[in-house]
Amino acid sequence: MIEKLPDLNEWENYFLKNKSSLQKLTWNYEDLLSEEERNCISRSIAKFQLGEYSEGQKLIEFCEKYSQKYEDKILKKITSLFIKEEQAHSHILKRFMELNNIAVLKNDWTDNIFRFIRSLSGYELSITVLITAEIIALTYYKALSKATKNELLKDICLKIIEEERKHVLYESMLLKSMRKKKMRIAQFFIFVGHKFLFCCSLLLVLIDHRKVISRGGFNAFSFWAKNIEEFENAFQ
Repeated sequence: MIEKLPDLNEWENYFLKNKSSLQKLTWNYEDLLSEEERNCISRSIAKFQLGEYSEGQKLIEFCEKYSQKYEDKILKKITSLFIKEEQAHSHILKRFMELNNIAVLKNDWTDNIFRFIRSLSGYELSITVLITAEIIALTYYKALSKATKNELLKDICLKIIEEERKHVLYESMLLKSMRKKKMRIAQFFIFVGHKFLFCCSLLLVLIDHRKVISRGGFNAFSFWAKNIEEFENAFQ
């Protein structure tokens, strides 16, 4: 008997429906960052904008190989829609940056590390790295929203948070489905390895984006605690 993936029809419907609302933001070209805000967030937002963008070729390739095992035709379609949604986040941030004369980054060493790990092997590892970044993004964008009085940036943050939260639900469902097929000892070590990756990534974000995190009302402890809470909620 051929094993089946979880029912993905609901997720296909979500991504198809959300596709039409990707660019629905009210762009006020007179609503600009103050000099103080710009100095604080420019480098940080540029790094997240870079991290949001990916052509997704490797992910699609891994997805195809994985879904073939289950004779599934929906997963690749959902993955393509998911990638487009992530690219839309990057385009929105880039447009906001251009409006405020914030330079776009061509590359960054932390982003390079994430992309390298994602390219190493297989669909499960790619999704593991993606959900790690997206769980941290949930709290980062909360901090960014509170770090500014700019209403356009607040709206952008809210939109990204709403969509990233859906991404986390989708990816955690996939990972839990993949992992429950493994032996219990393997599940344990995979979870420990994932949490170690998450904590290392979180530490990098705390160091690299400390100005925005602090301005957004978090200290190191509260930012760390909120992220651990989000991680545990995703995999409870």
